[in-house]
Amino acid sequence: MGNKIHEIIGAGLIYILIGAGCGGGNQPSDLRAWWQKPGLGIQYQIEYRPGMDWDRDYTLFNQSMMDPQGRLNFNGPFPQIDEWVKTSQRVGVDYHTMEIKWHDGICYFNTELTDWKTETDYAGRFAELSREADIPFMFYYSAIFDHNPQFDSIQPDPHQTFSVILETPQPQYEEYLRGQYREIMEQYYPDGMWIDWWWADGSTLLTLDFFKTYYPGVVLTFNGSNYVPASSDQVYYTSGEAHGLEGPAIKTVDLGSRTMTVFESAWYWANSNRRLFDHPWELVGPAGKWWQDPSARDDLNELVRMVAVVLACGGKYVVGATSQMDGSIYPNQVKQLEMLGDWYVPRKKLFLGSAAVKYGGDCPPGAGVDRDRFNIIAGRLESDTLIHIINMEGQTGSLILELERDSWAGINHVYLEPAHRKLKVDDSGSTIKINLSPEDVDPVDTIIRIKDFSIS
Repeated sequence: MGNKIHEIIGAGLIYILIGAGCGGGNQPSDLRAWWQKPGLGIQYQIEYRPGMDWDRDYTLFNQSMMDPQGRLNFNGPFPQIDEWVKTSQRVGVDYHTMEIKWHDGICYFNTELTDWKTETDYAGRFAELSREADIPFMFYYSAIFDHNPQFDSIQPDPHQTFSVILETPQPQYEEYLRGQYREIMEQYYPDGMWIDWWWADGSTLLTLDFFKTYYPGVVLTFNGSNYVPASSDQVYYTSGEAHGLEGPAIKTVDLGSRTMTVFESAWYWANSNRRLFDHPWELVGPAGKWWQDPSARDDLNELVRMVAVVLACGGKYVVGATSQMDGSIYPNQVKQLEMLGDWYVPRKKLFLGSAAVKYGGDCPPGAGVDRDRFNIIAGRLESDTLIHIINMEGQTGSLILELERDSWAGINHVYLEPAHRKLKVDDSGSTIKINLSPEDVDPVDTIIRIKDFSIS
């Protein structure tokens, strides 16, 4: 992607990188819809193919997927939808997404507009089982890249993934998009559509206009819209990627055939969004080490910490789960997801009912701990304040939370969550102290609830 990333985000990224001052936080409400709340999701992906990069040569790829007569000779993944939905139930997700058309253009749904599709209607099964499980569901649809050989005559560059098919007007493909959107809506009635991705091209404008005109009640978001401030008035919530817990805000990844600029630090982007955004937002990242590396992260708690940081800052986090060619999710990723669920389910209500507080900087005013590598996020839950102490490296041992009187005077009833065990407050010195024993310190996120108190 290289320098082209700046065409997507333009001044928006500069605005976010610089940051903004303090403002008033959004009040939580029991009336908020699922897409308006913090929450955890899974995106079930069919894009990874062993031995092929993200930026694969699609002339060669398409040939490998065809029989001698030029018809699609589909060889997977064959999504195991029943397994996927059961995984979502075990993890306790608040919503989930299925990729039904990635950049290769293969359609995993029933369409009359192309033969570049699977024989099985996987989207239909995902919709059916999601409704039975009462899980809000979305479909991922790639609108910017589509290497269906049906469009070879208008394909700008058939040899690489990055080939913006509607960078110039193409009536043939525009009608195809509208037609497929209609097919998806009328057959499956999804709760939302997750479009990959926001770009200054015809597909973005066409998609926005189509859903606004014909299906305004469908929750719509675009990958990359977090970095385009104007997008927040045109979608239900904005979305973007974050691949690691810390590190730089953006970094360059070598894909072999090219380099790509990606958004890295969940800590940076979550706190930036907490300060700057008044609208709902989401971050997305892989369960494994990278989209093209499904192996387990070196520290399985890294992903759990990323989720804790994003949700504590008021956002949603979606984990990309990678399917093998037989359609099952990689076993190490299933283990990761189940580990995430074990952590999330007991804390779900604390996150779903909360709202971000827009203090300046990355740390709430007047709050600190007596050890390094513990970061603090403050949020609001009804009339209470939540303090999240993020254990950035999974350290053990006791900890002291220190609160300056100017910002925290008057606190009395303090609880350790989710156990809801009352903690003693030491108000005898120059600062207010809450002593946490080694058993109190969570390897991911120690949650302190201060009753009937709002941080100023």
